Parts: sequence; structure tokens; C-alpha cells
Amino acid sequence: MLQSDTFNPKENLIIEESILNSSLPPLTGVLRLWQNEPCVVIGKFQKEEYEVNIPYIQEKGIKVIRRFTGGGTVYHDLGNLNITFCKGRNDFIFSSYFIEEGKGITEIISKALKDFVEMEIEVNERNAIFINRRKVLGSSIAITRDKFFYHASLLVDSNLTELKRAIKWEESYPYGTANFIKSKRSEVANLSNFSKNISIKKIKASIIKRFEEELLVRIETSGNAFNGHLIECIL
Repeated sequence: MLQSDTFNPKENLIIEESILNSSLPPLTGVLRLWQNEPCVVIGKFQKEEYEVNIPYIQEKGIKVIRRFTGGGTVYHDLGNLNITFCKGRNDFIFSSYFIEEGKGITEIISKALKDFVEMEIEVNERNAIFINRRKVLGSSIAITRDKFFYHASLLVDSNLTELKRAIKWEESYPYGTANFIKSKRSEVANLSNFSKNISIKKIKASIIKRFEEELLVRIETSGNAFNGHLIECIL
């Protein structure tokens, strides 16, 4: 896990790409828990003008970042926690089918959330987490020649009013548009809506603990080139 101190969206994207392009020893994974200052992050195959309220974000000075994975558009601020997990493509944990592999990672996160939320937590077919029919986490995956790369965005205590202003709640793709991936909008909620005894610091600790328990891994911390600490999961 890379615990960098930056909240700069562009710097964080560079770190994500560095993890994807790094050389990992066999049976080793990288877990990273991080945050961004307010920004909108769109998927690799999306069109900014159809997904984002451009006049509003320009007025507010909110950056738009394009990530290298697919999936839909999300809003980041310091009230949400981003989760990255990268490993060798053929170091299978749950399945050789990457969608099921991603679902296994999402299930680990859902178990961590049960430390704080008593209500039923659902992981759906899109590897998103819902509580009381409202979405609290979305995820996306990238597969390269040698890497499996998963990342997710978890709403903890985010500004949901700003989220709904920055993102077009009904996408405006022209009829017949087939070359772009459209976001699938869902009603969203913060974890803080379901638990008052919650903080990003506590959630980080719970996620790390669950990764250790569920994957039977040893978490090691070492210095690294990413201006932070790298916690390697020895699979």
C-alpha cells in the first residue's frame, strides 16, 4: 500500500500509473489507500462534455482527470477514500476470470465496512457496494499483459451536494453514440449516513486488517520511490 501524502489529483494519477508500470516480484501485491482534493475523474472510454457539468466545474475551479481504467465518472474530495490494489495478472487469488477477481477484492472491502455498519451490505454485479439501495462504492479494473489493477472510490463523508452539481446526473450522450462508455447513475450515500462512529483513519485500518485476514498475507512497509511508504502484500 502506497501511503503518499499528496492530495493533488494529477500527482495521484502519476502514482497510479507508476504502480501499474512497476516491476512486482512474483506473489506480491501493492495496496494503496489515498485521497484527492475536489476533482471529477472520468473513465478511459468516456466523453467529458457528456458526463460533466463543465460550466459549473470551470466556475468552481474543479479539475477533471481521465483515469486509465474504464468505468463511470466519479467525484472525489477529502471525504472519500480511494482504494488501489495491484498484483501480477496470473497471481490468481479468487479466480482466473478478472471480473470475479475484482469482485473478491470488493467483498474484502465490504467485510471491512461491516465493522462500522450494521445494515446489510450488498456487492452487485458491477462490483459496486450498496447499503439500503444506495451506492457507497464504485470500482473499475485494468488488465495489462502482466498486471491486474483494481481501484475503487468509497464515499465516507463526501459533499454529495457538490457531487451532484459537478456531474451530470443524466448523461447527455447523443442518440446512437456507441464509441463511449456511459456512466450508470445510482442514488448515492455516505458511510457516515449509516454509522456515526466512523472516520477515514478507522476505515483504512479496517481495510488493511481485512486484507491480511482474507488473503492470508503479511503486510510489509518499506521506503519507495513514490514519496511515501509501500506496503507489500506477500500473497
